[in-house]
Amino acid sequence: MLHAVQQPFNKALLAGKTTQAAWRSKPSWYAVSTEDRTINPDLERFMAKRMSARTIELKSSHLSMISHPDEITRMIVEAAGGR
Repeated sequence: MLHAVQQPFNKALLAGKTTQAAWRSKPSWYAVSTEDRTINPDLERFMAKRMSARTIELKSSHLSMISHPDEITRMIVEAAGGR
């Protein structure tokens, strides 16, 4: 399904420069996928801690949004202020 709906990304995005990472000044949320074999879960935890993110851990591979849609939805609703 993901393959069917994904579009090529705009290559101009690769040339852009970030002047300030949003996580430095805005609240952040992070879902750690504890069974991820694409991004090491310890690295995910490090990144989440670095950005002071509100973090959840899911026993999931890299695509936790597919295997745990309810948990991801709850996190998004919380981030949007819907608690």
